[in-house]
Amino acid sequence: MTEAQDIGRVLRKLREDAGLSQRELAAQLGVQQPAVARWEAGGVRMPINRIEEILAHFGYGIEYDLTAIPIGGALSDGVPLQMVRRRPQDRPSSRPLSVRSGDYEFAVNAAAPWSVDIWEMASGRKLAGAVAVYPERINAIVPHPDGVLIRFGSAVGKITPNAKRHDDGSLVFSYFLADDFDLELAGVAADPNWKASNV
Repeated sequence: MTEAQDIGRVLRKLREDAGLSQRELAAQLGVQQPAVARWEAGGVRMPINRIEEILAHFGYGIEYDLTAIPIGGALSDGVPLQMVRRRPQDRPSSRPLSVRSGDYEFAVNAAAPWSVDIWEMASGRKLAGAVAVYPERINAIVPHPDGVLIRFGSAVGKITPNAKRHDDGSLVFSYFLADDFDLELAGVAADPNWKASNV
């Protein structure tokens, strides 16, 4: 059995244990039902951040020791990953590196610090998906009129809604590299910590 098939079996068991159909899970994750079917069948090799996102949806995570072997090498060499139960997710306001912008709260995911989770303030609901800049760790986040700016490595990016919507009607957010005008709008243009190689 391949690694993709092993992961697919785990995802299917988690979905079935939650009493969800493939279509229901797809809607919650902001993808189409055939994508869930391919994942469960092991027909596609999924990136590690997507696997972690799906497991986190069910309250689980992957535990691995990055000091022992880099995750990319571990996966390609067939080193098994151990799934661990995570505590229920806190609201972003209780976490460091979170900001409110417009009707949303953006929080750097503590378990995956290269991704930003997005919460709808009115309902308290976490939006499906996350914006990721893997493998860079996000060092700072500030509100921007169109979303948020994030600083990671030597770059500054902007997370903003695009014209698409998930099946449940919630906005889809995208990531772009920021420019000088974005820094001005966010009020950080004079801060040397926000000067980056891409701006």
